[in-house]
Amino acid sequence: MVSFLYFIKRKKLHKDGTAPIFVRITVNKAFTEFSIGQSILPQQWIAAKGRTRNNTLVNKQISSFIDQLEYQLREIEIQIQRENKPLSSKEISKRYKGEDKTAAYIVSLYNEHNDRLKELVGNSFSIETYKRHCTSVKLFLEFIEVTYKTKDILVTEVDVNMLEKYKHYLMTVRHNNNNTTVKYLKNLGKILHQAQIEGYIQSSPLEKMTLRVNSVEKDFLTLEELTALESHKFEITRLDQVRNIFVFCSYTGLAYVDVFNLREEHLINDNQGKTWIRKERHKTNNMCNIPLLNPAEQILRKYPVVKGKLLPVLSNQKMNAYLKEIADIVGIKKELTTHCARHTFATTVTLANRVSMESVSKMLGHSSLRMTQQYAKILNESLAKEMANVDILLKGVD
Repeated sequence: MVSFLYFIKRKKLHKDGTAPIFVRITVNKAFTEFSIGQSILPQQWIAAKGRTRNNTLVNKQISSFIDQLEYQLREIEIQIQRENKPLSSKEISKRYKGEDKTAAYIVSLYNEHNDRLKELVGNSFSIETYKRHCTSVKLFLEFIEVTYKTKDILVTEVDVNMLEKYKHYLMTVRHNNNNTTVKYLKNLGKILHQAQIEGYIQSSPLEKMTLRVNSVEKDFLTLEELTALESHKFEITRLDQVRNIFVFCSYTGLAYVDVFNLREEHLINDNQGKTWIRKERHKTNNMCNIPLLNPAEQILRKYPVVKGKLLPVLSNQKMNAYLKEIADIVGIKKELTTHCARHTFATTVTLANRVSMESVSKMLGHSSLRMTQQYAKILNESLAKEMANVDILLKGVD
């Protein structure tokens, strides 16, 4: 039985009249206690709750600190149990204070994380997730080599100032946009959080930073643009092939990785003879049930099945590079990517044709309806812009 008690020592008041706050960790009646580094006026402390009165901003901050401390202590408790090691109040205390740890280095911790992640590829994680973290550690290593002339750095030395410099490096030297930069910082934050759980640091400096993801307008093709793309005659085979894959995704909603892995066993026929795609989404493992529309079915018939794969899908990088070339040829001003096809399915092919939000959500394999509602919002915003242009034209006629 593990319990945590928070209390103040009224007989050890500081010069300002505040009393230090302590935590007592009890495991099977044996306990260890230590100061949590916070203090408060005795009259502002509620002993029965082990918290401050909720009447000032400072008090609220102290109570929030205690809540976070308890979360960390519980995480340490769980970690010890997972390691099948003896659970004691002293062990929890030592891990929280970092007294049980030797020096830990951030790049080494990240590489260890990636080694464990690699072993889980195909089970709990995708190869894309593993590659993404490999890129993240590579960029951070590059940053500390350039900025601090070292190949690794103590995790205790990673502070907000260093993370702000890393953020600036990613946006200026590496020319990443805000959202990509935030993703790299959050990836590093996972390692800092793990270091916190393992007792190397008491808190992650990333928690003190304000990271905002900017909303990005998702491009999709209108019916006219999709029709123009479908009807264009390409003389170059590779462009024709890439266009066909894009159109196929526009009529099925499959993401790149899912169309890349589309196989014969993913096609099923119902009682009426209609062909469906039934496949788990690679990203979420949510099952997708998608009726195969005629344009998509026609594209499948163009290509022979090779080693079970239904379509000759190139690498995502090559697909997106050729799609830019295709957009220029057809005269589409939007940025064509493999994900643009998925957006086109959600908006132009389904929602614009009054397919219910619930059905679209199931076909896309979304975890919640809220994710699908984003496409409805995008569609409404697009319609609003188009009608605004119509309004301007009508005013010009008057």
